[in-house]
Amino acid sequence: MECVDNIKNKFQELENAMKSCLPKVDSKLIIELLHELKEDDYPGYNLQIKLKEGFDENGFRESILRDMGVLPGFHRDEKYGGHAAIEHRVNFETLLYLNNMNDVFTVHGSRSGGGRASIGPRLDRTEEDKIEGPPGNKA
Repeated sequence: MECVDNIKNKFQELENAMKSCLPKVDSKLIIELLHELKEDDYPGYNLQIKLKEGFDENGFRESILRDMGVLPGFHRDEKYGGHAAIEHRVNFETLLYLNNMNDVFTVHGSRSGGGRASIGPRLDRTEEDKIEGPPGNKA
């Protein structure tokens, strides 16, 4: 049990570190990024940034453009408020930068690029389902 307890304790330490260092960043994003950084020093992500009510859109846009070199897309919803979407390469410095912005409420994200684009829906067919020739011309 000592080995299992060690794992639990280390994970609790990681959770505490995530909450104290990057409290606005989704813990799932942090854990995924830790795995991705083993293979890629600067993996691409689609970041979804929930912004505080009454955020300064122009100020936020200018900061992101100046410091990250990209223009965020803004989305507003009466029920959920505003958020920005940014497609960018990410490391922990990027997350810390966003975490420390006054207008940011939370940061979530999903991996993009690097062959991770959707290939669309797939349907595995059985032999009986296969189409043989043009419609209406079954052999």
